Amino acid sequence: MPVHARRWLWILLLTAASVFVTLGMACGTPFAALATLAALHMSRRDGLALIGIAWLADQAVGYGLHGYPRTANSVAWGVILGVGALMALLAAQALADRVRERGAVVAAFAGAFVAYQAVLVAATAGLASGAEAFSLPVVAWVLRVNLLSLGGLLILHRLAVWIGLVTREPLGAREIVTAG
Repeated sequence: MPVHARRWLWILLLTAASVFVTLGMACGTPFAALATLAALHMSRRDGLALIGIAWLADQAVGYGLHGYPRTANSVAWGVILGVGALMALLAAQALADRVRERGAVVAAFAGAFVAYQAVLVAATAGLASGAEAFSLPVVAWVLRVNLLSLGGLLILHRLAVWIGLVTREPLGAREIVTAG
């Protein structure tokens, strides 16, 4: 299978995995986990594509299946989730670039989770939100969902490497370097 096709198949497979989590847990898309996997095992371009497509899928599930209210506040929160997911990716990439090998997973995940939560907390200054949304039990639950999802995504990545869908080097990484 051509590299281009494998890259998109991998992005869609990861998006499907995130939709599976989202279906089970309203507002539970594991953006920090996705950002961590993308930072560690995908090219920057593919990481951006994954986060963007996963965010669109999250919105489709939220509004289409979970019945999110169609209000300006709800749409604004949807945009904030996308901004948070992008910031999580950028933080994970920055930390993964600095801490290679030992500790990269922990550093990238911590950066992604903190960046994502910081964007959401900052948005409460201007958007309606219940105080309980950032209570310790809720944030702990979101952390748990992301940690479990990250474990599953890392296993999925190992399986994808094993069957030859992806390589240890991010698919298309050479194309990006030589294209510039």
